[in-house]
Amino acid sequence: MLKTLAAVAGATALAGTGITLAAAPAHAATHPAGSIYLHGTSHQAHFSSRSDCESHATWEVGQVKKASTTATLLPGTQSSDFQGPELRFTCYPVRGAQWTYLTAYTSKTGKPVASTDLYVDTTNRLSDLVNGVKTVDSENVWAYEHFVSKPASSTDVATCTRYLNSFVHQVKVNPHARTVGADTACEVDNGTISYYVDYAATTATAGLLSDKPLTDVPASQPMLDALGYDYPLAQDANKAHTHAWHGLK
Repeated sequence: MLKTLAAVAGATALAGTGITLAAAPAHAATHPAGSIYLHGTSHQAHFSSRSDCESHATWEVGQVKKASTTATLLPGTQSSDFQGPELRFTCYPVRGAQWTYLTAYTSKTGKPVASTDLYVDTTNRLSDLVNGVKTVDSENVWAYEHFVSKPASSTDVATCTRYLNSFVHQVKVNPHARTVGADTACEVDNGTISYYVDYAATTATAGLLSDKPLTDVPASQPMLDALGYDYPLAQDANKAHTHAWHGLK
């Protein structure tokens, strides 16, 4: 959005000078029906205000819905023990304390809703994820995981789950954080009871309850997967990309 406005301003300033600006390159017309596109990410939209970001994200979702005869919003992954994908249309923070969003959809014609929308190359995506190659949706984020593990004899599942839900709520109301994924209930395994909440925060010091950013995952994250979008390669990508956030473990 900001880059687009800057381009318009530049074109206006050059008017009457005899300098001609080249037209923006059009998307190739060879993409087949069913191709996936996205709008947003920090490549196209970044805001210092979360509220400004959310209003733009809502507007963009509306644009895709208006084009419902030719485009369909990508659904969220469905899991009975995992929460997070229901938030996929909301804004998330990236490094630099900026906020952005990612609206992804399938095109029934192979053409994007807007000419500036970004094409998702699913043909090479899996190998790119495995080899750590940046994808069109890669973002530099501050990734956090709040993980709690105790002896199973120390508490019961209901009590543990209340603590889990309390922490999820803390993330949701925190102005500097955004939930990415979390358990829906505590899990008992091998004599321990545990839960996790994955989230993104605006800075390396914005973690909740003294949480530190993850250091064993790359800063650059493929957000289609991190946000829980469901697309044909999602499950394979999640299994193959072993060093990342919850959806990619």
